[in-house]
Amino acid sequence: MNQIKIESFPKFVGHTDNFDIFSDLVLFRGQPVQGNLLPSIARRDPKLDTGVIEKKVIQQLRLLGDAMLNSRSDKDNVLDLLILAQHHGLSTRLLDWTSNPLAALWFACSDRSNRDAFVYAFEADSFLIEEVYNSDPFHTSETRVIQPRHNNPRIIAQDGWFTLHKYSKSAGSFVALERNPKAKSFLTEFHIPASKKQSIVSSLAHHGISSRTIFPDLEGLCRYLGWKYNI
Repeated sequence: MNQIKIESFPKFVGHTDNFDIFSDLVLFRGQPVQGNLLPSIARRDPKLDTGVIEKKVIQQLRLLGDAMLNSRSDKDNVLDLLILAQHHGLSTRLLDWTSNPLAALWFACSDRSNRDAFVYAFEADSFLIEEVYNSDPFHTSETRVIQPRHNNPRIIAQDGWFTLHKYSKSAGSFVALERNPKAKSFLTEFHIPASKKQSIVSSLAHHGISSRTIFPDLEGLCRYLGWKYNI
């Protein structure tokens, strides 16, 4: 995995612009911790095969949430239900990515901690599942990339994509993407020092990327106002 230190907004833009030369599909993920590119269902115990309980949870979501599900697709398609559950805070085998590098940079730098931040770029051309909604998300042959339906405002605003992670029976665990033998050479890690985060978030706001645009609802607006007025 290639590693690059980023100390300014223009430097990040310059590096990410270059990906178009080599790849048609580049996805980005920003986070306030280094590595551990695992979906939320696997972070507590990567060695636990969660398939049975995940299927049970999705079935319960379908039954108990029937009145809250908006369409037949939401109710009938397992992957749609997984994406909906992920969107509303349930742990799944999906890991969030975006095709917008500036959105990923905002997610990395927007917290007010004194920790360094990280953005990961994934050259994902060979990992994309084309007919993803026709397959069982619990029986993929390997960890793959999926493009979700743009059927909610946050996915649209964030240019959302996902990696769909496989439990590896040979390894006896979910395998973090940066340790995945097939994926790790397609990853680049951008390291942003904590001292640079505030100036980068300000630059992002000047270029139209803030909680107000990332979360296009009242919550996002309130978060933006809290940041702008430091309250």
